Amino acid sequence: ETLSVYLEQASSLEGAARMLFVHPNTVRYRLRRVTDVTGWSPSDVRSAFTLRIALILGRLAAAEQRS
Repeated sequence: ETLSVYLEQASSLEGAARMLFVHPNTVRYRLRRVTDVTGWSPSDVRSAFTLRIALILGRLAAAEQRS
């Protein structure tokens, strides 16, 4: 959820933190974990695009499994 909100907030740490009701450092930590796990940095424009597409495909796959 953190990655999705961060991308929806135009890559704003503070905006994402407000939406998630957490401290900006928590968002930083979670985004660092995304980078560690995927190898794609949400703060890089190209990587963020790739991550956004991955989120969309994941949601589509989950919706397809439910139906």
